[in-house]
Amino acid sequence: MKDKVKIGLLLTLFLIVCLVIQYFSAHVFDFIILFFSLIATMEFRKLQLKSGNPAFKFVPEISCFLIFVATFVGVLCDLSAVIILIMVFGIEVVLYLSILVGSILFTKNDLENDEFRVATNLSVNEFAVFKSNNTLAVMVYPALLIFFVYLINHIQGIGLEALTDNTQGVPMGLFGIVLLFMICCLTDTFAMLFGKWIKGKKLCPSISPNKTISGACFGLVGGIVGALLTYLIFYLIFPSAFSIVYFWQFIIVGLIGSLIAQSGDIFESFLKRRAFVKDAGEFFRSHGGVLDRLDSVVFNAPFIFVCLLFMFG
Repeated sequence: MKDKVKIGLLLTLFLIVCLVIQYFSAHVFDFIILFFSLIATMEFRKLQLKSGNPAFKFVPEISCFLIFVATFVGVLCDLSAVIILIMVFGIEVVLYLSILVGSILFTKNDLENDEFRVATNLSVNEFAVFKSNNTLAVMVYPALLIFFVYLINHIQGIGLEALTDNTQGVPMGLFGIVLLFMICCLTDTFAMLFGKWIKGKKLCPSISPNKTISGACFGLVGGIVGALLTYLIFYLIFPSAFSIVYFWQFIIVGLIGSLIAQSGDIFESFLKRRAFVKDAGEFFRSHGGVLDRLDSVVFNAPFIFVCLLFMFG
């Protein structure tokens, strides 16, 4: 327990350091995102393997890196969010088609002798499609979803003129990242603390036996508190920019964001239960792997990005 508290405090300190880095250099923060996205992608690929759903080695990690490159180049070249999105989705489609066609045409011998193919009794072509689809799943979760963290990080530099005009002088990338992590972290904290204190009926015992309905309800409160705290802090520092949005909007964002965060947590619990493992990895020791810590963030990033566009655009 002491080790878990110690690691938790170090993680909190590390997150604060990352936010400071983001304030001074969004590009350096990109490399931090890339580092953890690569590890999270590798962890999920291994989870897939343990659950009997093998993916092609290194392809999801290559996808992760290419998404980073596309975003980095797009921001440096002042490309719009739409163009960057098209580039990233194009990368995913090309990679998927490449491994699908390549596995059918060039790796038939390897696939024919694959232990998973023998166990499933699929034909070589059927197994090629099966393995390619599993690879695509890892390319989407978490790699493609983490892409939206890059977009939040550079939300003022991706051709969103209306948002830039309304938030002149405000570090909106930092605001979006803080909002994302505050909702996710306080959802998790409130759910854990109040769930252990109140206990009561289990939320989904077959997937995650430690989660309770009381914890889930207070997790929603935590998400709202996280959103409102972020809004209030930035409103006090940048009152003119934040006068165009209202506190009730952040109540809704916090509530929905908390629901998404808890859904992401349950989804990852399902993946671990299917693979018969306690944690997705060991990167954070007693706190599990990167995917264990970022599951709710990964799910929430697209939602927070869209919220920022609607509220400030």
